[in-house]
Amino acid sequence: MPPELVSLLHRDHVDLQSELTRLLDPTLTLHEMRTALDGVRLGLVAHAEAEDIILAPFEHEPGLTRLVAESRAAHLAQESALATLVTMRPGTSSWRDRAQQLRELVRFHAVREVTDLIPSLSLHPAYASLAGAFATERLR
Repeated sequence: MPPELVSLLHRDHVDLQSELTRLLDPTLTLHEMRTALDGVRLGLVAHAEAEDIILAPFEHEPGLTRLVAESRAAHLAQESALATLVTMRPGTSSWRDRAQQLRELVRFHAVREVTDLIPSLSLHPAYASLAGAFATERLR
């Protein structure tokens, strides 16, 4: 049986949370921090772009308009926090604060998807095809 969209999204969120938590490990070397940050950058961008692409057709669907807009806004907030984090000196207290903020943004977004977006989206006839579309877009 092919994976459902919720499983794919959950895997991305868990992977992002893991890398963001790793960023906050005080024993990491500068090289390890940069490597973990690169993982976050790649994962977050791939996830956000794939999700935005598959949700675009639902932007004007009754009951989904607000949820799709919230998802897109969450991705923009995460990308903004990440852009700031990338420009900061790794390991400083302000860098760690920004990494924690980004981790919280990702966590909040994941919860909103599971509690609001996916249940509403799963009622749509196109839901069954979204996992494959997401996986394809994620790999690009």
